[in-house]
Amino acid sequence: MVEAREPEVFTVLKPDGDVVEENYGVGYKPSWEELVSAYKYMVLGRALDKYALLYHRMGKVKSTYAPHEGHEAADVGTAMALRPEDWIAPYYRNLTLLLVRGVPLEVLWAKFMAKLGDPDKGRNLSVEWGGFRQWRLLSFGAPIGHHLIAAAGFAYGLRYRGGREVVAAYVGDGGTSTNGFYSSLIFSSVFSLPVAIYIYNNGYAISVPSSRQSKTKRLATRAAGFGVLGIAADGMDLLATLKAAKFAVEYARSNGPVLVELVTYRFGPHTTADDPQTKYRDRAEVEEAKSRDPVARLEKFLLRNGLLSEGEVKSIWQEAEERVKSAAKQAESLPDVPPEELYTDMFEEEVWITRD
Repeated sequence: MVEAREPEVFTVLKPDGDVVEENYGVGYKPSWEELVSAYKYMVLGRALDKYALLYHRMGKVKSTYAPHEGHEAADVGTAMALRPEDWIAPYYRNLTLLLVRGVPLEVLWAKFMAKLGDPDKGRNLSVEWGGFRQWRLLSFGAPIGHHLIAAAGFAYGLRYRGGREVVAAYVGDGGTSTNGFYSSLIFSSVFSLPVAIYIYNNGYAISVPSSRQSKTKRLATRAAGFGVLGIAADGMDLLATLKAAKFAVEYARSNGPVLVELVTYRFGPHTTADDPQTKYRDRAEVEEAKSRDPVARLEKFLLRNGLLSEGEVKSIWQEAEERVKSAAKQAESLPDVPPEELYTDMFEEEVWITRD
């Protein structure tokens, strides 16, 4: 029997870099090397986000861009919990996750700029991942939440073929109000599918606060109605996210679906078409959230424990910015995706619109 009660938000790292002792030893304990690597990915994701937004303002990123500053720990922690053979059903705010999964910076910039080398051949929005199968990323489009249905179906197919892979599926808090969210939970629950569904609850569905979307404070509570395990963790805490994700993925691999709510915050706008600072968010709220910055929290932890020095931290930031700018420059020099690519791979046989 699954109890319909709101789970506590699991936290390990405090904002000052200290730990909650009783939670630090719970579950998976990453090595020091893994934590330094996680920090480097988070810094790289922060730098990429910064320059993607800048290049969008310069007209070089060819479509609406969705910043993800504040989500880096959620992305890195959930990605690190996966095995190489596992699959990912991403949503549009998973940029750092793609870096951890091995997608090169040059490929991401080619996609942002609709250049040759874009796996989507210029067809998708800059943050919709369609042609990234080699990194075990499933395709998705603009309709919110519907990709979760495909993720559940894909998980069914993996199990039918006798595999042990897990599908990690992602959605924002607004996506939990969609048919796709509920349909995927019903199907996954009935067939005990190996799916870990991550809700990134950053407080807003574009401009609508979570309090206007749900009477329950914790969205993980919704798992109970489907007979699914639901847990919640601090998505701005790398250690809490990684421990929760490791548990969720291995539970899903052997027992069936898990719903994980990661409580986070997006520091910037929903997209580049949005104006949160004057339209619907109090500036003081944003500043309070920034006091829990996931990159700064992990950085303080690493410094406190002597895993990095101040000089090494500075070098990591400098190297990340240099790598991001170099990759952007390289992508910018590539030819634009030619118009005829619009029809490549679209038809089994040549049709009149593809002929000269």
